[in-house]
Amino acid sequence: RAPNLCVLCLFVMPIYDSMTWFLCSFQAGSKENILPSVQILSMEVQFGVRNAVKKVPGFLRCFPNLETLHVYSPPISEESTGKINLKFWQEGGPINCVVQSMKKVFFYEFHGLRSEVAFLKFIAETGRVLEHMVVLVAKECFSSGDDNVRAKLKPLASVKWNNKACQVQLFKSGRTNPGGPVYSNKIASDFGFADPFDLLGH
Repeated sequence: RAPNLCVLCLFVMPIYDSMTWFLCSFQAGSKENILPSVQILSMEVQFGVRNAVKKVPGFLRCFPNLETLHVYSPPISEESTGKINLKFWQEGGPINCVVQSMKKVFFYEFHGLRSEVAFLKFIAETGRVLEHMVVLVAKECFSSGDDNVRAKLKPLASVKWNNKACQVQLFKSGRTNPGGPVYSNKIASDFGFADPFDLLGH
C-alpha cells in the first residue's frame, strides 16, 4: 500500500491481465488496489491493439481522485488488431475519476485512430469538471499536408462537451523519437516539479 502516492506512471500492455507495479502484482480494478491519493497519472496505451485498450477502464477505476491524466499513444509495428469505438466506453459505465475529478488531459502522439478519437470523446462527453484538454498530433500526420491533418481531427469537432467551458489546445508534436519514452527520467524523478509528466511546462 502507498497511502501518500500522488504520481504514477503505467504501461498498459496487450499481453498481460495484470501488470507489475514496483515489485507487486497489480490487478486492475480490484478493491484492494484502489489508490485514492494518486492525482497525476501517466499511461502508455497502444490504441491500435484492442486488448490493450480494453484494460484502460479497469486501470482508471483504481484512481478515483485523479486530476491530471497524461496518455501516450506509441506507434505499433504490427497491424491494428481491432478498433474500439465510443460505444465500448459508454457500455462500460461511468469511471469515477473521469466524471468527478479529472481536470486536465494531455494526449501525446495522436494519430487519428478511431480508438484514440473514441477515448477522447468519452473523456470530453463525461468529464463534468474537465477544464483543459491538450492534444499533440504526431508529426507523421503532417507528411501528407494540412488536409490530412484536418481529416484526422475532424471527428473531434463533433464532441458534445459535458463541460462547455473546457479549453482545447492542439499542437504539432515535436518528438523526434516517437518510439522512445514520452517523459524525461530526469524530470520524472525530480519532485521539485508539480507535474513531472507535463512536457509542455518544462
